[in-house]
Amino acid sequence: MELPMILSGPILRRVDCTQVTIWLATSEKVSITAKVLTIQQSEYSLVYEELPVHTQTKTITLGKKLFVHLIKVNPTHKNFPVEQLLGYNLYLQKGTQTYDLDSFQLLTESHPDSLIYEGLDYPTFYINTKKESPVLYGSCRKAHGKGQDALPNADRVISQHRFDLNLRPSSLFMLGDQIYADDIADPLVPYIQAIVHYLIGKREDLTFVEPKLHQHLHHLYNIQGRQHIIETLCKFTSSNAHNHLISFGEYAAMYLLSWSPVLWNLFTNEQNKSFKTLEGNEEQVKELHNFRSGTSKVRRVLANIPTYMIFDDHDITDDWNISAEWIRKVYRAPLGKHTICNGLTAFWVFQGWGNQPENFDDAFIQTIQQYVKTYPIGSKYYQDWQDTLLSFDSWHFIAPTAPRTLCLDTRTLRDYDSSPTKMKLLQLINETPKTPILIGKKGWELLDQLLKSNEWKNGDSLRIASPTPLYGVDVIEKFLKNQVYPFRSLGMPVQYQLDFEAWKYNLTGFYSFLHFLSKHKPSECIILSGDVHYASAIRAHVNLNGAQLSIYQLTSSPMKNISFDMLTGSMMKLIVWLITLGRNEPIRKSYGKKDGAWIELKSDTPDTIVPIWEEQIFYQALERGTIIETQNNLGLLLNKSSSIQNTLLINSDNDNQFEPFKN
Repeated sequence: MELPMILSGPILRRVDCTQVTIWLATSEKVSITAKVLTIQQSEYSLVYEELPVHTQTKTITLGKKLFVHLIKVNPTHKNFPVEQLLGYNLYLQKGTQTYDLDSFQLLTESHPDSLIYEGLDYPTFYINTKKESPVLYGSCRKAHGKGQDALPNADRVISQHRFDLNLRPSSLFMLGDQIYADDIADPLVPYIQAIVHYLIGKREDLTFVEPKLHQHLHHLYNIQGRQHIIETLCKFTSSNAHNHLISFGEYAAMYLLSWSPVLWNLFTNEQNKSFKTLEGNEEQVKELHNFRSGTSKVRRVLANIPTYMIFDDHDITDDWNISAEWIRKVYRAPLGKHTICNGLTAFWVFQGWGNQPENFDDAFIQTIQQYVKTYPIGSKYYQDWQDTLLSFDSWHFIAPTAPRTLCLDTRTLRDYDSSPTKMKLLQLINETPKTPILIGKKGWELLDQLLKSNEWKNGDSLRIASPTPLYGVDVIEKFLKNQVYPFRSLGMPVQYQLDFEAWKYNLTGFYSFLHFLSKHKPSECIILSGDVHYASAIRAHVNLNGAQLSIYQLTSSPMKNISFDMLTGSMMKLIVWLITLGRNEPIRKSYGKKDGAWIELKSDTPDTIVPIWEEQIFYQALERGTIIETQNNLGLLLNKSSSIQNTLLINSDNDNQFEPFKN
């Protein structure tokens, strides 16, 4: 089979006035250079002027037909201009032949896979310096998730405002679950294996990792053949792991299918295969066709806006690091540890590398390269690979936006409090283990250092990307924590099934977040989040030991994975509205310590317990009255001088807008 040279990308990654970073995946090893151009509008046409630049490309070989390149373009004389439309092109050289993006019809406006917008000759972007610049954000995009994919709606917004830099989004934040490694649709299984065969060229010897796998080889590559393997040999807790990704090649294939139409077209057209050959999967087939139909727009979006990405659990596996017990079991299971390291390797290649390339030195890259080229399972190189990934503590980063955006790793820097929490349920339960602290002491120290090294000053505005919201909808969180979570003590796996990982489920972790903010005293703090499969907009006024904090919590989830059907979603919205918005006043809470443990203070709390922090929580309503949205959505934030405006991109015909916050 003849593979196209470009498999995925280009994707714009980290961009500032000193560098432009572009990600690209190819089927051949090529040398790459780039050009960057300024674009000016004259009376009758656009004027393009090429800027003098220097290109440095790092390439990692992932298989016989898969190469990923990170292209860093630096200005040779002065910085790139800011608040000005810029365009770019890439030049791929193989032997004596040189190709650019136009060679693949990616700069042809009429082509279905074109990367350019009407009237423009190149993919474009701009470098923002104003905090009013709009940004896009969202999370949770499952290929066969229910409903229309919301990410392609970004294409409409960029197209509509392609020349207006006051309204064109300057950055896209993808806040976790960019793929669902643990939940793969049945019809995708043969396609993923075909991609591994053609691009990677060989399968990992998983039986060398876990000899017990010999007993299950007849199931390993079958549709729905992995649930028992995942539960017993990996020790994972996902209940949808029938087709769970295991090898690096499988993770890589899922990323390529998520961000580009190329492999969808190749394997469906050239091999004359169809999803419909698999009977009994009509719903999955429908959703996958829905997903596939939007991948050209998604590819164009990613080529035209700087994009920053952080993981949540599904990028690796459901419930990843959810508890100390989970960690103890999984990391002692050779196949579980191996799978997590494969997932992290894929995350680095396809997401993490472009966030802040300087975080990954040559030794880190060489260790990854040695593994994916040879798969030296059982050797010193193999152990080095695992140790490097599992000890790495700098997945978090600061995006060079205005204001700066601090992107949190809430998965690998956790702490776990083993002391029990006393809870009663029908007088049958005495205690329940605590939920995780999403960032522990070491993590906050690393974040302090990161702010300092980026010359962030107390009193500056700060934007934070936290995969899980700091403030969720109180009535939902309280019901789950108080009425559902205690069933864990009866042996029910509610912790794993419902993901009890909100910041407020563990008040020690929640307080540490507030303490971090009070120490750095941002003049304004906007938190962008996903994870919870509903969208909301919340403002909190916090008094912490005399420090006053103003926090805006904006949540967009899911992009494509509706969890509440129309009836359930409507009932949920109504109940939340009746309980919360119907009060017409903020929710007021205070917290203190009793016997060393954090508690929410009630009217009957003894006066001897002094409040440590107090908060007022305001919920903003959508135009039609509800305070949550459960349909697939993508958030669009516009921080005006007098208000914060948050719009949800639902579909091409109807956008829902939250009532603006007044500053």
